Amino acid sequence: METLVIGSRVSADVDGLNCFLFDERMGIMTYHSGSMKIEQPTFQCFDDERHILYSVSETETDGHVYAIQVYPDHSCKLLYILPTGGGSPCHLSLSPDHTMLVISNYADGVLTVYSVWETPSLLFQKSFLGKSIHPTRQERSHIHSSRFTKDGSSFFVADLGLDSVLWYNSDLSEKTIIKTPPGSGPRHLELSKDETFLYVATELSSEVLVYKLSSEPILIQRISTLEAGFKGENTVADLHFDSEYRFLYCSNRGHDSIAIFRCDKHNGTLSFQGHCMTEKEPRNFIFSPSGAHLVVANGSSNSVTSYPIDRRTGLCVPSNHRIAIEQPVCLNFLGYQ
Repeated sequence: METLVIGSRVSADVDGLNCFLFDERMGIMTYHSGSMKIEQPTFQCFDDERHILYSVSETETDGHVYAIQVYPDHSCKLLYILPTGGGSPCHLSLSPDHTMLVISNYADGVLTVYSVWETPSLLFQKSFLGKSIHPTRQERSHIHSSRFTKDGSSFFVADLGLDSVLWYNSDLSEKTIIKTPPGSGPRHLELSKDETFLYVATELSSEVLVYKLSSEPILIQRISTLEAGFKGENTVADLHFDSEYRFLYCSNRGHDSIAIFRCDKHNGTLSFQGHCMTEKEPRNFIFSPSGAHLVVANGSSNSVTSYPIDRRTGLCVPSNHRIAIEQPVCLNFLGYQ
């Protein structure tokens, strides 16, 4: 059994982080234990070397990050709490060497970076100014996520409000700014296996943008996450490659699906494969450790569902494997069995 931690959009008087056991063979989840009461623990990342779970507390003002030691018996100990320097922290990225934590504060466009290897210390904090064309979603900067390169030499930051992807060196100097199409709203990021291509999930335009990386990155493809003729409202959320980097997956909230693309390993372009239809408002999703199942947090259905994956086509097989849980937002496998 694998250990799955689910973070939920709930108040501090209930368990916002809960542990489930995941059966890799069947794709079945069973409740194990509640772990900690945190207000709005909507995103987590896991240090698999020191077994520390970092969780945001996504309050509208004065957000925080909790550092939680997780033991093999699934018991937990709070190590410390850090202020995020902004409101509505919604995403965390840990550097590959486990020393640097990047925090995205959505509400007020503040990017915060801590050193977390020994005694935590603030390394960098910056507020971004400006706006883009959407009158209510892009009235100011909204930092939404970040993504490290494999060697940790640089990282990317998605600013939904300014239609920008910021590229930083690990010494926190700015490398370049990638401008996305006006009104697109970059939300989440992925890199190709050889890290020559950057993939950007755009929340407002429901697309994946493909950039060829260089000193001046070039947009080489825009591809919709929706089927032709879809007229309903939709915003995209999460973006992940499978473990072999053959298929790229992107969640649609409104269409209520995971869009699946095949990736050309030579030129980086995507071709649409199909949709995995989910329950309402799929947000974060994750692959099981073996890569055999796709596990999806459905925010408005108050459920988490798992789907077997056809490894040949990348498509999901319909499944009735689900658990009920209040407003799930984030999923992490912890490596404990």
